[in-house]
Amino acid sequence: MRLMILLFFVCVHLSVYGQTAVPPAKKGNRATEFQMKEGSYLSFAQVNLSLGEIGFRVEVASEHKKSNARLEFRIDKPKGKIIGTLEIPYTGDSTYALKLIGNLRHAEGVHDLYLVAKGAMPFSITSFGFIYNY
Repeated sequence: MRLMILLFFVCVHLSVYGQTAVPPAKKGNRATEFQMKEGSYLSFAQVNLSLGEIGFRVEVASEHKKSNARLEFRIDKPKGKIIGTLEIPYTGDSTYALKLIGNLRHAEGVHDLYLVAKGAMPFSITSFGFIYNY
C-alpha cells in the first residue's frame, strides 16, 4: 500500500513539473515586446559604429492612429547627439519593420547607443538589429 501511495505522489509530482510547453502567443500579445513611451529608452553599451554598420532595422507596433511617435537614435547618453530618427506609423495588430539607413560618419568609433521614444502615445519594439555593409 505504501508503495502505491509513493508511486502516486511521484507520478503526480512529475506530471505537474514536467510540463514545459509554452502557451501559444495570442494576437496582440505584447508580453515579449519593449513597451516604449515618451522619454523611455533602450541602451546598447559600447557599440562600434566604425565596423561597417550603415543603419538599423527596428520592428515596431503601434495601436494609435495619430500618435506622432518617433524613435530617436542617440549616442553616448539619452540626451546625446542624434544620429537618426524614425517616425512610428500606425500598425494596428501587425508589426512593421522600419529601416534607418544613413551615413554614420558623424558617429564613428565606439559609443553607447540609445533608442529614445518621443511622442504622446506609446508603441512597442519587437526587435532591433544592425544593417551591415559587406
